[in-house]
Amino acid sequence: MARLSEILRARGYVYQHSSEKLEEITDGAKRTLYLGIDPSADSLHVGQLQAFLILRRFLEDGHKVILLVGGATGMIGDPSGKSAERTLLDAKTVERNSEMISEQAKRLLGKGDFKLLNNAEWLEKIKLIDFLHDVGKNFSVNAMIQRDFVKDRLANPEQGISYTEFSYSLLQAYDYWHLHKNYRCDVEVGGSDQWGNIVSGVDFIRRKEGKIVYGLTWPLLVDKGGKKFGKSEQGTIWLDPAKTSPFQFYQFWLNSADDAVEEYLLKMTTVSDLEIRTILTEHKKNPGDRHAQKKLAYEATRLVHGDDIAKIAEDVSSVLFGKKEAKELSASEREMLHKEAPSCEVRLGESMIDVLVKAELAKSRREARQFIEDGAVTMNGARVSGIDRVMMHEDFQDAPIATLMRGKRNVVVLTLG
Repeated sequence: MARLSEILRARGYVYQHSSEKLEEITDGAKRTLYLGIDPSADSLHVGQLQAFLILRRFLEDGHKVILLVGGATGMIGDPSGKSAERTLLDAKTVERNSEMISEQAKRLLGKGDFKLLNNAEWLEKIKLIDFLHDVGKNFSVNAMIQRDFVKDRLANPEQGISYTEFSYSLLQAYDYWHLHKNYRCDVEVGGSDQWGNIVSGVDFIRRKEGKIVYGLTWPLLVDKGGKKFGKSEQGTIWLDPAKTSPFQFYQFWLNSADDAVEEYLLKMTTVSDLEIRTILTEHKKNPGDRHAQKKLAYEATRLVHGDDIAKIAEDVSSVLFGKKEAKELSASEREMLHKEAPSCEVRLGESMIDVLVKAELAKSRREARQFIEDGAVTMNGARVSGIDRVMMHEDFQDAPIATLMRGKRNVVVLTLG
């Protein structure tokens, strides 16, 4: 059986570690590690999914995990990787966000030896003078201003950085110390943009307690433009189904580029390395069938929304792309199809040419006629062969909806008015 260090490297989960060798953190004594979660929103987003899959690997290997929701630090906002000052949130909003995120975290990690904590429990009790005396004296301003995100902000005199955000790393270091003292936590993990904050905690514990603790980061996922992963043309892709529907979530992964799908399968699913190699081999035989993307979309959706919802999203997507007929869908699948796909109300006897225009699958009657003559229009998976075709009762006999497709990707759900 592969060692944890080998698994983490193979999946691309390792960026920096404070130990000389990764094995010192992962393969020896079982440790307690913690991940901080910023409650700046009321849901985790897709870019954070990688972190929880890494934590699952540690849990499966027998390590303990602490998820620390920043109920107190969330009122300040981590400046790492940010080009501008964050809007400060009020305590009530942070508390609500923390509760929502905690519930999502429980679902993602499932069974395992992990704790959910909130740093408001101890940070809100600290007195300022005590904090400056016991914590502040251990940090050099000279060293702090050498951090990349601080230098970038200081280089812009119009923006700069407030003392509030500048002090964030001290609070995060205090969190690590508190967890070390009270829960024997000896590893802090996070994305690569957290390295400076993590090292601050490692150094603080060494100075204050004379103990060696560790830091480990993973590479941040970024898009082709270099921005943090997790956004689409429609905005951020959230894990909360009320903010990003499971169908939209599925489509996000289905639209992954060929040159990125291998990385996403490794980092954002629990599919084995061997199966991923098989998937990619099959994908290369016919890239147009998007075999790898379909597997990625299903597995990522399954992790976040469960097996049943993932199967529904998969089947609905198959209808929209002409691989399955609407009559094959269950009632819950038809409900998702009707909700997510563009729809158009039609009447029996209405001409197909007029329907194509009304459904915005053609810009004009002339263009609609041309699409039909070119064989580019299908109704419920069957090609429309005549320009005199009208809407018929039979089109809706097998299901209360019908699917009208122009080409391979332009689909509208038809309903009877």
